[in-house]
Amino acid sequence: MINKTIYFFSKLLLIITLLLNQPALAQDNDSSDKPNVLFILIDDFGWKDVGYNGSSFYETPEIDHLASEWMRFNNAYTPSPMCSPTRVSILTGKNPARHGVTQWLPGSSKAFTRGRKEHASVLTPLSKSSGIKGNEITLGESLKEIGYDTAFYGKWHMGSFDETGGPKNHGYDSQMAVIEANSASMFYPFRGNPDYFPNAKEGDNFTDLLTEHAIEFMTKDRKQPFYMHLAHFAMHSPILSKPALREKFSKKAQSLPELKNDAILDSYGHKAQKVRQDDADYAGELATLDHNIGRLVKALKASGQYDNTIIILTGDNGGMASLSFQKHPTSNFPLRTGKTFVFDGGLRTPLLIHWPGHSKAGMSSDIPVTSTDFYPTLLEMIGAPLISSQHLEGLSLVPLFKEQKAKELIFNQRPLFFHFPHYQAEGGYPASAIRVGDYKLIRNYHHQTLLLFNLAKDPNESNNLLDKMPKKAQQLDKQLTNYLTSVGAYIPVLKKM
Repeated sequence: MINKTIYFFSKLLLIITLLLNQPALAQDNDSSDKPNVLFILIDDFGWKDVGYNGSSFYETPEIDHLASEWMRFNNAYTPSPMCSPTRVSILTGKNPARHGVTQWLPGSSKAFTRGRKEHASVLTPLSKSSGIKGNEITLGESLKEIGYDTAFYGKWHMGSFDETGGPKNHGYDSQMAVIEANSASMFYPFRGNPDYFPNAKEGDNFTDLLTEHAIEFMTKDRKQPFYMHLAHFAMHSPILSKPALREKFSKKAQSLPELKNDAILDSYGHKAQKVRQDDADYAGELATLDHNIGRLVKALKASGQYDNTIIILTGDNGGMASLSFQKHPTSNFPLRTGKTFVFDGGLRTPLLIHWPGHSKAGMSSDIPVTSTDFYPTLLEMIGAPLISSQHLEGLSLVPLFKEQKAKELIFNQRPLFFHFPHYQAEGGYPASAIRVGDYKLIRNYHHQTLLLFNLAKDPNESNNLLDKMPKKAQQLDKQLTNYLTSVGAYIPVLKKM
C-alpha cells in the first residue's frame, strides 16, 4: 500500500510546479510543429570525465564547448549506480525501487567481499524484475503516440529480447546496433557481433558507425519530428582506443608526476579505487566519443534542424573507478568512489540540455536533479500533456530554465532516493540513500551503519555527521524507510551465520 505521506508530498510538488509554470499543454496529436528530440546516453560516464568539470588529462573539447552554450546541470544524479536500473528509469520516469530493476541484467546475487576473512552479512537478491515491464508507458511510446518518428540506437540492457521484446516492443519504430546486454566492443567484429553494422569491416569503430547511422536517421526527409534515443556503448568496458590516440595519451601520461599510490581502498568498499585520471586507452576512447558528439551537433546544424531540436546529453551512472576486472578505470576524485557505490562518485554524471529558444550560453544550475526528470521534462518542452500516473518520481526541469527562486525551492526540498541492495564485483556493498537539500544519508546494509553528509560543505563525503546530528539522521532514515516500504522495495536482511 502506498504510504499516504509520501504519495501526498509527491503529488503536492507536482501540483505546485504546474501552477507556478502554467505550461501550455497540447491536447491533440498534431506533431507537425513540435521540436525534434535527441537523447544521448553515455555508458559509465563519470562526472569528472569532462574538461568542464575539471579533468586535465582527458580532452573533451566538443563537450566542453556545448557546456558553455547549453544549460549545464552541476548536480545531476542517476537513480542507481548501475546501468540497467537507470536505463529503465529514464524510459519510465520511475525509480528502481519502484519499477523493480535494481541490478544489472540478468544480474548476480554473488556476495563479493574484501577477502576470505570477511563474509557477506546480509542476504541480497537478483532484481525482482527481469526487465522493463510491458505495461509501462515508456517515453518512446508517449512520443510515438503523438506522431514522432522514434528510433533506438545502441545499448539496450533493459532485459533480454525474449523477455522484453527490445526497443520495438516499447515504442520505437526503428532500431540499429541494439546491444542486448554488454556483448560489444569498440572495434570490428565488436566482440563477436559483426551484425550490429552489416557493412562494417576490419578496423571500423563502433562509436563512429553508430554516429554515422544516427546522423543518417536524423537528417532524412520526413514530415513529422523525430525522437532519437542514442545509447552509446562507450565508456563501458572493454575500453579500447584508436592506436594514434593511445600513443598521444601515453606520452601525456608519462609527463605526469609519479604517484606513490595510484589507488585507495575505501572503508566502505572491497576493491581499490583509482585516484588519478592517467589511462591512455580510456582517454583515447573518450576522445573518439567526444569527436562524435561534435559530429552529431554539426550534422544537425548543416541540415538546418539544430534550432528545432532538443538535445539531452548525460550518463547512466558514475564512472568506473574500481581496479577490479576493469583494466582501464577512470577516477571521479574529488567525488568518493564510483560505479556500484551510492556515494556521489557512483551517482553523479554530466548533464547538458539544449532547448532551442530557452537555453542560453552560460546557463547553469546547482539544483539536484535526477534521471527520472527527463520524461516529464521532454513532454513539457514539446508541449505534450504530462502523464502523472507514469513518471511518478520525475519533475519537469522546465522551471529551472526560468531561474525563479520559488521554483528552485521545490527541487531543493524534494527527496531523491537511491536503492542498490546488492554486492557487486566493482566494490560496492548493499546500500540505500536519500538526499534532501544539502544533506545525504546512506544506509549501508553490509556494515549495518548510517552515514550522514552535508554535501555543500563536504562534497567528497568524508565527514560523517551521524554523531553530531542524530536527529537529522533519524529524520532522513525514517523518510527513506517510508519510501522503500511504500514501493515494496526489497530490504537486505541479516544472514544467519
